[in-house]
Amino acid sequence: MTTLKAGDSFPEGVAFTYIAPAPETSEFSACGMPIKYDASKEFKDKKVVLFALPGAFTPTCSASHVPGYVAKLAEFKAKGVDQIICLAYNDAYVMSGWGKANGVKDDSILFMSDEGAKFSKSIGWIAGERTNRYGIIIDHGKVVYAELEPHLQALEVSSADAILAQL
Repeated sequence: MTTLKAGDSFPEGVAFTYIAPAPETSEFSACGMPIKYDASKEFKDKKVVLFALPGAFTPTCSASHVPGYVAKLAEFKAKGVDQIICLAYNDAYVMSGWGKANGVKDDSILFMSDEGAKFSKSIGWIAGERTNRYGIIIDHGKVVYAELEPHLQALEVSSADAILAQL
């Protein structure tokens, strides 16, 4: 278990699962099939903001955390961010549904599953069996920012505003 910090390379062998947004599955009642997302490979060629939270449809996550990112998408793009990833321990079906419930039906924010909180456990940032609340900025494979919230309801280091201030 190694905590990530600025200056580290993003670890090898990290993969998440998600359901790729598509017009035919954009309605809440339609669902695609989960696919693997090789984060270690994908992050080598992109500037990525990854924010993790304890779970889909939970109070702070739904009321504040995700809406901040949805509202500030243009600001992230203006700062050169290629991809925003919302990560939680929930399965890919739940994450896909949660994205749609937040009005995200394209790839502007990818809602991904850290199944079994495998990645979060590997960096020591878990809350029981769930992913903890944290924010990471990866620029072409290098971690330039990685911070864990002081408690589960905090939005001091992983909110959209906090991450934008680091870009």
